[in-house]
Amino acid sequence: MIKATIQSSPYCTEITFPCTETELSKKLGELGMNPEHLAPMATVIKIEPTKLSMLEDCEVSLDELNYLGKRLDGMDKLERKQFLAVLSCDEAEIGYGLKNIINLTDNLARYTLIEDTDDLERVGLIHMLNARGGLSESEYTNSEWLIAEGTKLLESGKGIDTEYGKLFINEDIPFEEKFNGTTLPPYLYNGSPVTVDIGYMGSTEMVELPCEDISIKKAVCRLGADSASDCKIEISTFTDLPDDLRDKVMAIEKNKDIFGLNELVKTVDFSVKQEKPKSIFYREMSKWLRESKFEFFEKDGCMIVSVDDGAEAKIYNNGTIAALTENVGDEYHDILRAARCIYEYCSVYEKAAPLKAEGLSGNYRCLSEFNGTVLAAKYNEEYGFEFVTWGRTYDGKAVCQGNYYTDYAAAKENFAVRSGLVNKDKMFSTEELESIRKCINFTAMYNDDLNFDDCDFLKKISEKISENIPDRQQNEAPEISM
Repeated sequence: MIKATIQSSPYCTEITFPCTETELSKKLGELGMNPEHLAPMATVIKIEPTKLSMLEDCEVSLDELNYLGKRLDGMDKLERKQFLAVLSCDEAEIGYGLKNIINLTDNLARYTLIEDTDDLERVGLIHMLNARGGLSESEYTNSEWLIAEGTKLLESGKGIDTEYGKLFINEDIPFEEKFNGTTLPPYLYNGSPVTVDIGYMGSTEMVELPCEDISIKKAVCRLGADSASDCKIEISTFTDLPDDLRDKVMAIEKNKDIFGLNELVKTVDFSVKQEKPKSIFYREMSKWLRESKFEFFEKDGCMIVSVDDGAEAKIYNNGTIAALTENVGDEYHDILRAARCIYEYCSVYEKAAPLKAEGLSGNYRCLSEFNGTVLAAKYNEEYGFEFVTWGRTYDGKAVCQGNYYTDYAAAKENFAVRSGLVNKDKMFSTEELESIRKCINFTAMYNDDLNFDDCDFLKKISEKISENIPDRQQNEAPEISM
């Protein structure tokens, strides 16, 4: 949240960002400005947090300041501290002005903030998660590797002391300019059921529907178009809509009537949802936990799962999980693998556009398309996901020869082979992998010529194969012991 005193001479007013367009219009009236101004500017007299004080005495776009307020509102505690630490650090050299501050919100991976330097494993975990955005299971559980990375970071001598902790600049990660100073980068703030991309002259702005009409007008104005009818209107996502309404939404898209589309979406009563709807990931993960006979409960928007004789794990809405107690075992790692897989296909699905194909029904979304082959999915809250691979018809307008799956990994594999991304002859079937695993285990157990390193290497290969074979398909075979 941002609190600012703004001025449009001779009037002053206080405003809290983020705010609605109605609230902003009211404040513009208090400043003696046109409440329907499409590009309102004002001078910042005072602002909080104080780390934004570089904006004081500057004339800024109030819409850009409102956008920054939304980005800050969507940060967790660590991200917010990272953000403020960078602003307080001259060595970060992000530059001055609101444009650079907004771009910083998309470049936090370039900066690692370490609050506690005593726990080297946690230092390594925070740093690598921040720099990479995620870790594999083997990396996440590799204490030696995390300690080594934490040690390397701290011993680099590049830490900058801030009031929030030591700040490290990851020089190998470039500072990217997502915001060009004119059109605002896409950012989902309200969790709206429909998002629309408005395109004009090579630039695009995303609008969440339903919204106030002035939000659409402002987006068109920033694009430099005279009206919405001059723009390309494309629905990027839609969720939580009845099937009959979805069909109407898709029909309106062709007419480029974004204001009509906005009014249509407003007809759906979302007010019955007394709390923020659960994400698809949350629903899918909950379903998997129930089917796998795990006990869990919700706390602060996260799932707390009982595993391994009283131990607990916490599942976050971003697909990561953390052990809340020591001595977690196989159940914890089973949940970790499931969470990563489920989060992958849920996040891909939520960002995917509707699949456009003549004669196709069922509200499928296109997850990927290559070489005339389509990987698509549809979601039903009751039954979960259905994944399909199709071939495009000769004219590219329709799809045919569908292969249907409930298993995402199997669907991806079929897509990779069917599209030609992967040579089928270079892949091993489940049965072949199981035979290889059994041979590896037998060799490691009974070949006396192998040294310790050889056995360790074979064990890792066996474990890697096991991770990719369903349990029900793993036959009895000697396991490697060391």
